[in-house]
Amino acid sequence: MELKNKLKELRVAHCMTQEVVADHLGVSSQTVSKWERGLLSPDISLLPQIALLFKCSIDSLFDMELVWSIEHRKEFGEKIHALHEKKDWEGVYQAWIREIELNPDHYGNYADVMLHVYRKKLYDRDRVEKMISLAEHAEKCCTDDDKRNEIYRIMLRLCSESKDQIIREKGKYYYKKLPSLRHSREVYAKFVMDGEEYRSQVLKNIIYTVDLAECSVRQLILPDMPPCEKLFYYQKAAALLETALDGKYAGFYDPPLLSDYAEIAKIYVQLGQTDRADEYINRIIATLEKHMIESEKENKSQILYSTTMRNSVPTEQICKKLLQNMISTPELENFKDKISALQNRYEEYISQTRGKTNEN
Repeated sequence: MELKNKLKELRVAHCMTQEVVADHLGVSSQTVSKWERGLLSPDISLLPQIALLFKCSIDSLFDMELVWSIEHRKEFGEKIHALHEKKDWEGVYQAWIREIELNPDHYGNYADVMLHVYRKKLYDRDRVEKMISLAEHAEKCCTDDDKRNEIYRIMLRLCSESKDQIIREKGKYYYKKLPSLRHSREVYAKFVMDGEEYRSQVLKNIIYTVDLAECSVRQLILPDMPPCEKLFYYQKAAALLETALDGKYAGFYDPPLLSDYAEIAKIYVQLGQTDRADEYINRIIATLEKHMIESEKENKSQILYSTTMRNSVPTEQICKKLLQNMISTPELENFKDKISALQNRYEEYISQTRGKTNEN
């Protein structure tokens, strides 16, 4: 990449205007504009200031690594290999630090030295603080999300090994910086949590995963699908929740399951299987019975139920609306009396609950 393009790329990546760059370097904005258009080249005396401003090496401004990086990396790799052969872990550490000082914008090197410190248990305070300073630099300057997240993943493990509470707290900071779900943050909870806090986080991970999977399966359902295909996906979506619920009270997580049941009942009516539709209507009734019996609320799903999960709309209101929609659904006309009776009892339960709350 030509210097003019490199200067513009770095300026944009650091969210700087030409005026801001000019102020830092003591030149006019017109001069910076000419640099980026290739009409003028920066004076050689300004190169160290430009590299410092953009947190990169002077060589990288000219893409000199394209000229010598292959040979350099080969030599450096051989050096690291030789140090490993001698089990000179301090030598390996110092070699990586020097490499980073030469190439501060090669953030893959940061992860390598951090992993070396973690694996070889080089946990003295000076080294750990050095790693923290590198992580802070990468957080500010690295624009590659994958490299930055890899640094966070290693650092949370490294900091969690410290006996210093301040450094351990830093590990929690890196944990929170990781994107949640899947192969990123949640699997690293064990490094920064223990006891009941860790167990609670694992349960939340399961909740998030089940909820995401159920929603994802329903998103596969298309309006023009044949009823049999829709039925397949709705039953799979419901099965995900059923497995975690185990037939117990789930509060916040009952509405999505009941919604799946209502769709399944509607499709069975379309297929002429009224008995199977009635089976799912009865499942809805049985589930809402648990809401209206206080003793049933104590029999909570150990995995999916979580008192920490709260919807902006109360669970009872969502269930009430679901019943109203079912009553107005043409396919469920034959079950209207049964659904209406449940709705009346459920609304009476909600009213009584509100009255007790107001008395308290």
